[in-house]
This record gives sequence, structure tokens and C-alpha cells, in this order.
Amino acid sequence: MKVKKSILAMILVASISLMVGCINSNNSSKNSIQTQATEEDEITKLFEDYSKKTNTLDGVHEVKQDLSKKFSKAITDSGLKVANSTPDGSFVVSIGGFENPPTQSIQSLNYSISENYKKGKAMLDILCAKEYAENMGLSENDKYVKAIYNIFKSLTNTKLTEKEFFDDVEKTFNEGEGFVELPYKKAIHIQVVQVNKSGKYIKTLQLRCSYDFNIPKS
Repeated sequence: MKVKKSILAMILVASISLMVGCINSNNSSKNSIQTQATEEDEITKLFEDYSKKTNTLDGVHEVKQDLSKKFSKAITDSGLKVANSTPDGSFVVSIGGFENPPTQSIQSLNYSISENYKKGKAMLDILCAKEYAENMGLSENDKYVKAIYNIFKSLTNTKLTEKEFFDDVEKTFNEGEGFVELPYKKAIHIQVVQVNKSGKYIKTLQLRCSYDFNIPKS
């Protein structure tokens, strides 16, 4: 009888363990789904106010000017200067000291928002990229890293501090390449890309953001 009771007890313990494991697994799955849903909701809300305003021509202009002010402040707060700005609010920022950096330069930050009234779309496009030598590390005093943090912060409701942001970026940078694991990554991609340039390996730290607003069709 003792043997039977012992076996029964072991079966009960195993069953309870399996039940707990299933419950934990289900809870983990639910939490993961809830986290993803929350992030998706936040991404959906990211440009919600702007999307409401772009129903009119005046609204499109207001959005462009507001974004331009936000990005200009994000850049100047990091210690960089805005260059090559245009009447519509778009601009290119010199990272490497150029007075007139070329468009889409790998050492520049580019921002623009263009309209296609036939399609009823306004396209927001941000590209930031800076090259680093393969053996070069990131510094917390890097003005470029500060700039992309400030831009990231200006577009989101992130609670990440500049130090937390830097640590996440540096982790991926030190690993060699890949996407930085940050919130809002479906809308804003920050990644490290390693390429061979003229026989030397370099890394580029990039921030990209593309978003389409609905605007009145012509």
C-alpha cells in the first residue's frame, strides 16, 4: 500500500507541476500578446493627432511646420546644427562638418515630408546615418547618438532615459549589427549595419522612419 500511495503522490505532484507549467505558459503567452498589443496600440496612436489634422490643406502645412520645429529642437539640443533647410520645413543636417552636405549622405540626417495629392498621401521620411570605424566604440558624448535619441523621444511617448537608450544602442553596436530592441520598432527602426567599404569594414548607425498620412485628394 505504501508503494501505491508513494506512486500516487508522485503522479499527483507531476500533474500539479504540469498544470502550473501550463498556467505559467498561458500567462506568459497572454502577457506577451498584451505587450505586443499595447505596443501596436501606441504605434497606431503615434501620429494620431497629425492624421486628424491632415484632412485639410492648412492642416498639412501645420503638421509639416510642427514636425520641422520638433526635429530642429531635437537636433540643436544635441549640439548639432541644422543645414540646407528648405521652405517646406525639410532639411539636411551635417554630421561630419560639411557646410553643404550632399542629400542622403551616409554622414547626414535627412528629414522631409512630401505630398501626393493625386494619391491623397503625405509621406514622412527620416533617414539618419553615421559611419564608424570597425574598431571604434560609441561614446555617451556622441552628439549623433544624442540626436537620434531626441528624435526618437520627440516622436514617441517613450519613458526611456538617454542613458537607457544609449545602453540599448551600444549593446547592438558592440554585437556587430542588427536592430536595436526598442519600443515603437514597427514605426521607427534603429539598427547597426556592417559593410565593407574600400577594403575596410565599417559600421553605420541608422535611424529610419517612414509614415504615410491621408490628405485631401486633388
